[in-house]
Amino acid sequence: MSADILNNLNPGIESLHPYEPGRSIDEVVAEFGHDDVVKLASNENPLGASPKALSIVSELKGDLHLYPDGNGTKLKEEIANHENVAFENIIIGNGSNEILELAARAFLNPDASSIASKHAFAVYKIVTQSSGASLIEVPTCNWGHDLKSFDDYLENNTRVIFIANPNNPTGTYNSHEEVYSLLKKVPSSVLVVLDCAYFEYVTKEDYVKPIDLLNEFDNLLITKSFSKIHGLASIRVGYGIASPSLIEVLNRIRQPFNVNTLAQAMASVAINDNEHIRKSVELNSKEYEFLFNKLSELGLECIPSVGNFITFKGDFIGKEMFNSLMQKGIIVRAVDLYDMKDFIRVTIGTEAENLKFIKALKELL
Repeated sequence: MSADILNNLNPGIESLHPYEPGRSIDEVVAEFGHDDVVKLASNENPLGASPKALSIVSELKGDLHLYPDGNGTKLKEEIANHENVAFENIIIGNGSNEILELAARAFLNPDASSIASKHAFAVYKIVTQSSGASLIEVPTCNWGHDLKSFDDYLENNTRVIFIANPNNPTGTYNSHEEVYSLLKKVPSSVLVVLDCAYFEYVTKEDYVKPIDLLNEFDNLLITKSFSKIHGLASIRVGYGIASPSLIEVLNRIRQPFNVNTLAQAMASVAINDNEHIRKSVELNSKEYEFLFNKLSELGLECIPSVGNFITFKGDFIGKEMFNSLMQKGIIVRAVDLYDMKDFIRVTIGTEAENLKFIKALKELL
């Protein structure tokens, strides 16, 4: 096939690499023949999906020939009640990633730039460069977003700022005061995207209060996910919260029927499954302490995390350790994509999963 067609790629796409997801259990079983594989690679909830959400699946089978509610009415009503915002403040997406992409499509172009921290979530670069824009990376401070410096990197053509709070893959977070101070300094013409995918796991008292910020700043877009604490990663559903005028703009370019019926119904129930959320947070807090201490005892350098994962390094190359652990039936995540080739990221699992991981890791160190 002639390569001439590729000469017309949008600027920025040529230098992008496809997003690399965590290896699946089926892939590892097929490659290595393990009977029992532990996946601690993709920051999924080890307790699984919300039991209340699972309980309604059988009720939906009679409607699968019908298109989903294109407005997501029921789900948006539940989100509005949960977040204490108006219905008009909400947009739902095929995962919160879709909301990030909509923001980039609405505001970025070849004459524009966006800002994000170095070692921040890989999707920010993907959505920026696929829009033809350029991404400005701000150096980190102790692996975290140095929000005090973000405004120093603003250019005349900067249209979007991405903040991952907490950040993946470092697990670092920014306080309410840090985010507020940045918003006060940023021109109101610049969109600030506050990505809160791991919001529910954070127990720090000074953590950001997104809705309080929304009440003051019309240039703020908050994104959240049902993939993490709610355990609904496979059905792809998330949402954004912003001023009604901003939501209306994003809805203009949102694909019709972007969130399927199953996802809408399960998410509508999961958001109110407080018992599942409580158990998930308790397990994560308990097992985080166990894993962090065990990794530290092994002489490994851990980045303190407020999410459901820990990123650490030792006397090894991340990709090599990733492959060695996989041969032992443990799937973790190498983070070369984030310019952290000496690091490994591990999801906090159940007690049994974490013990198996530590045992395998000890054998390889």
